[in-house]
Amino acid sequence: MSRRKALDIKKKILGVLNEKGEMSLRKLDIQVNTSSQTIKDQIKELEFFDKVLIIKHTRNRINGRPYTTVKLKH
Repeated sequence: MSRRKALDIKKKILGVLNEKGEMSLRKLDIQVNTSSQTIKDQIKELEFFDKVLIIKHTRNRINGRPYTTVKLKH
């Protein structure tokens, strides 16, 4: 199996966010079918180019733990 290129992963991330809206990094890595570290790396680059907004939440209402979501910038 060949590795996907970073550009293909970024396109998939942007497509999923465009279709589904704001989502957690965990849900995003499932939708894109890649590792959490790859998602974090690609999201940081997309944020640098002002394509997405990374939102750090202090507390999840279900388990009380901090979490991060990402959404497209318009």
